Amino acid sequence: MALTLKQSRSIQQIARVLYDFLPGSGSVTWKNHVSFQSIARDLKLVNNWPGGNKARAIEDLLRSTLENNSMAFEPLIERVVRESLTYRERQGNPLKRADVECLNGLILELGFKFPNLWDEDFLDSLTGDSLDRATRLARSSSTIARDDSATTGRMAALMSMRDDFFALCSISDRQAAGFALEKLLNSLFEHFGLEPRSSFRVIGEQIDGSFVLDFETYLAEAKWTAAPTSAADLFAFRGKVEGKSSATRGLFLSINGFTSDGTDALLRGKQPLFFLMDGSDLLAVLQDQIELPQLLRLKQRRLAEEGRLLLGARELLPVL
Repeated sequence: MALTLKQSRSIQQIARVLYDFLPGSGSVTWKNHVSFQSIARDLKLVNNWPGGNKARAIEDLLRSTLENNSMAFEPLIERVVRESLTYRERQGNPLKRADVECLNGLILELGFKFPNLWDEDFLDSLTGDSLDRATRLARSSSTIARDDSATTGRMAALMSMRDDFFALCSISDRQAAGFALEKLLNSLFEHFGLEPRSSFRVIGEQIDGSFVLDFETYLAEAKWTAAPTSAADLFAFRGKVEGKSSATRGLFLSINGFTSDGTDALLRGKQPLFFLMDGSDLLAVLQDQIELPQLLRLKQRRLAEEGRLLLGARELLPVL
């Protein structure tokens, strides 16, 4: 995929952050020598490593991998971080939590989030010495019971929203059900910390709501009609999204799905700036099979990589 200007800028910044993580290259005869070049070779990305100037070569490696081998981008970054732990320790300049947090922020700007690099235990291991960490671990054990209680509370809230959703299925007034669905969706966004804004009006338009995911603002549309949502509704929503900032994105939820001609027509002529959810997606979240932010990120990634507007939770996570 061709990178946007924003993505290209992020790649440049990531390359600068990674510059001191490892050597660029070295003699192939050096035993157990790890470098950007050797990692590229191990991951079968050697064609993406041009050699020469280290800074430029790292940037080219990242750019070419994201453009041509996007599924290898996460393993590449994680391997560099893993190998840097030993290398930087030997250099007397151990990897710090701030280094990884900076890297994580730049990766977010690309539209990705690599869970292993966000693991709190890993990040905490980069702070202070081993005795400090052991002391913090001992102290944290006293909070486990409170954490379990908080988890139970979050689960109860999710199950309550699930019950509300099932109750809406029996409402004969589908317009009333639609309004109730907007409120339910807003509560779900709030539950997962997505900073929702409830229904609002702008000049000539009614917006069902909005939320924030990974620093990007999404307009939200929700429909619960007897028939699948048609092309006309999708085109109207596209107009709302395109009529705002160039950074605006969108999510269209239709409980009873979408007509195939509607989704096909939407992909002709213009790049889509939003993706779709249906009732099975929503139910997967309400039944705690997948967290909403994770589902949205997976959908956004597949839209960016493959132009797929509608991929269900079961397609994205076959284990469901």
